[in-house]
Amino acid sequence: MPAASGERSGEPAIVVLLATHNGVRWLDEQVDSILAQEGARVRVVALDDGSTDGTPEWLAARAASEPRLTVLTDDGTGGSSARNFYRLIDTATIHEGELVAFSDQDDVWQPDKFSRHVALLEQGNAGVSSSVLSFWSNGRTELVRKDYPQREFDYLLESPGPGCSFLMTPELFALVRETLRTSEDARQVEYHDSLIYAIARGRGLRWHIDGYPSVNYRQHDDNVLGSNQGASAALERLRLIREHWLRRHATLLTRVALHVAPEESRPELRRILGYLTGDGWRNRRQLARLTPRLRRRPRDQRIIGLLITIGIW
Repeated sequence: MPAASGERSGEPAIVVLLATHNGVRWLDEQVDSILAQEGARVRVVALDDGSTDGTPEWLAARAASEPRLTVLTDDGTGGSSARNFYRLIDTATIHEGELVAFSDQDDVWQPDKFSRHVALLEQGNAGVSSSVLSFWSNGRTELVRKDYPQREFDYLLESPGPGCSFLMTPELFALVRETLRTSEDARQVEYHDSLIYAIARGRGLRWHIDGYPSVNYRQHDDNVLGSNQGASAALERLRLIREHWLRRHATLLTRVALHVAPEESRPELRRILGYLTGDGWRNRRQLARLTPRLRRRPRDQRIIGLLITIGIW
């Protein structure tokens, strides 16, 4: 697909949807790294979610001096990061031909993020995401790799990277917006990155996961999700597994995929949905056999398969 072009510069036009909540201490660095993107004509639409740390005032002041920043009014219907992004998707004005990206409030983007990802979209992909480089205030860094080979149904169990690494075509964005407006299941999904990936892949669209880390992914005590690495993250995943949260999440994503899927893809999705919602050891065995098609990383396939088989997942 041809990238959207700027009227004067010939550069692609990109709108970045920025969700904020009590992040004023990081916003300068985050917004500066967005507006300094190479090879793209960028604007930012921000929506705050009830901040009490001066974030709304910072946004208003920056918007007064920066024409590329627009701030939407908080109507009090947020309450979570996903809901704030869904409000942005629903209400932000998207100009014809604009590519769409998402931003957290506390990261730092590589200057070639957009130029690299636009080139990948032009190869026929509807969406692009990437690995990220987690970093801590003590100077520690760690690559969070996301580009393991994609599987047929990986979009039901995992995202292709943090939403802050996403870039989408106008057509995919329109599909995401319409799905959120017409599917109650979509609005219940707790992570916008998982939802968008499920919509794209469920529809049969191509998605590329870039191994090059396009974002320096800040780690701190207020992260909604964080890099999902290390012992504490493993314990949190185990808790979610034991409470069957991940299974319920996968069930929602399967229903969303069915909502957008072409007719020829629906029978197998319905079969998977039956495995996710059914009981008994035969059902668990069938679902466990599917794990090589549900997770990208071989280690994760083995672990999930075992947890399903013994009835924990």
